[in-house]
Amino acid sequence: MVLIKTERSDRTNKIIVILNDGYARCSALNLFVRHRHDSLALKSSRCYVNSPLRTLRGEANSTVKTNFQSNGYGYRHAVIGELCDKAPNIEKWEQARFGLPHYHFPKEDEFNGLKFMGEDFNQRHVIEVCPFRAWSLILNHTPDYDMVNAYNLGLMSLLVYKDETMVDPDEIEDMREFINTPDTTTSFFYQQCFDLSKVPVMTDGYDYPAIVTDVPFKERYSPAIYLDLQQVENAPKFEHDTQMFYVENDTQIIAAWRGTASVRDALTDATYRPIPCPKSILSTQNAKVHKGFLEAYQCVEKYFVQKIEKLKSSAGNKNKNLYICGHSLGGALALLHSSELRDNNPLLYTYGSPRVFTGSGVNALASVNHFRHVNDADTVTSVPFDTNMDNWLFNVYGPLGTVFGFGWTQATLPTIPLQKALPDIGEVYYHHGNTVSFFEARQIGERKIPSKGGRENDFVGKERWRMNGNYKFYLVPDIANKLNGQLEQEQKNYIHAIKADRTLIDEIFPKGNNPSLDTIMTMATDHSMASKYQVIMNNRLLSMLEPTKAPKLSASKQRFEELIHHKDAYPLNAQRNTTFIALENALKNEVKRSTGKNDILKQALERYKDEIHEI
Repeated sequence: MVLIKTERSDRTNKIIVILNDGYARCSALNLFVRHRHDSLALKSSRCYVNSPLRTLRGEANSTVKTNFQSNGYGYRHAVIGELCDKAPNIEKWEQARFGLPHYHFPKEDEFNGLKFMGEDFNQRHVIEVCPFRAWSLILNHTPDYDMVNAYNLGLMSLLVYKDETMVDPDEIEDMREFINTPDTTTSFFYQQCFDLSKVPVMTDGYDYPAIVTDVPFKERYSPAIYLDLQQVENAPKFEHDTQMFYVENDTQIIAAWRGTASVRDALTDATYRPIPCPKSILSTQNAKVHKGFLEAYQCVEKYFVQKIEKLKSSAGNKNKNLYICGHSLGGALALLHSSELRDNNPLLYTYGSPRVFTGSGVNALASVNHFRHVNDADTVTSVPFDTNMDNWLFNVYGPLGTVFGFGWTQATLPTIPLQKALPDIGEVYYHHGNTVSFFEARQIGERKIPSKGGRENDFVGKERWRMNGNYKFYLVPDIANKLNGQLEQEQKNYIHAIKADRTLIDEIFPKGNNPSLDTIMTMATDHSMASKYQVIMNNRLLSMLEPTKAPKLSASKQRFEELIHHKDAYPLNAQRNTTFIALENALKNEVKRSTGKNDILKQALERYKDEIHEI
């Protein structure tokens, strides 16, 4: 029920209600209410209208406000709670527990309508009503790489790092305190996702706006379920410190796992030993799994039986798509989770994840769609080592077995090629999934060394050096496998380079392992989710959508292309870098193609571009 209250009227007053962008005319939709009474009684009316939703929301982005005000109209922007005469019955919403959605009902106990006082008369008024809707993350359940998926699931992998009080929204009597606590999963989904005046923002060093669309309020996310082993009462002293959350709406289930955030997590990471994989995770014979990761994962189900069973039940709903994500240790746990729920077709995105399974396990999980992001020489992605870590020393000396077993593993690192060639000596750790590489590339220079005699065309050798400049590519080698005749016309400028160098791509990005990099040593500083992975995804997506908003990245690429074409550029290295440019352009083309055929995505990215800047 919409309530518009007028105190008195001396002359005819016409009240125009605008829903979304539309200016509804009386003859078409009967939205005008005409009053000709000296003493006007309280009136109410119910209006139904189909009207396009404008891209940018809130009063600040109104597309009609300036026009109406310039024509002498009064203008007001209203949320639905300001137009109600009482608290409404909201479908599947418990007001006693959650209150009313704050943005739509800013004054939970006041329903007085909009008042028009004496100075408002002798004037037409326009009321632009915010639709009663909620934000939902744009996610695309596809086996192909999707940059919006990568960005949004990266935000979820950041969000799970937020510390908050663990509460059960199904049992606690009043959730208001937790909804109003900023910087938590609960406030993100039950406050920010309800505020249509601005898009939800994940803040962690930088502000990252989510890429969202709005849905009817009844299709909103349910309260997020946040699970934290650290807050379990009476847990053993040295129990694992694992955190995760999951949230769902009518079409999505999102599960995010936290990465290394404590000393206990570091001990989990360091428990490298591969042990037989439980049948509940993977029943393949010979498959082995990282002992520390497995135990950290199993602890969640051990202490939160009902919540995990509820998640499994929801994952079995064929009307909902399952998305799983995590950074660092969280990526390892997300892979274990995806393995257990593999029959529910999970889509997995991980960032800076270590190795989890040995070769047999990785091969058995070929059906799981997984995109594994690696920021150049990120140290964590290099562990545990891709060697046979299942040696006899792990079984002796009690707790010291882990120390001695790890020492033996280090001593055998030089034999890695032999171990991979001779699987009989033990199971070797491999990476699972399709690599997405943030590749720090250099251009090598080359020149011939003239002889001392200085005779023309007389050279004694060649010298090479790293030219002054580098560029971080955003490379998805899997795209090279997906190029087909349908796309060749669109991608004619670079498809030939990719197909011609397919062998080169396979050599640089070997299946099951890390890329062959220009960077010599691993870098722990490459591992941060907030200041590395998410920054790279943000800047690259922005540059593909709006190059003028990412001038530093555009300039860096231009300088690097000049090096590639420099007269001193080493030809083989220049050829590789040219292939990288073609591969990155293929990704850019995919982003443009998917955006061009999807109006909802196009509007969501317009909101994103309006909020974000190059970091």
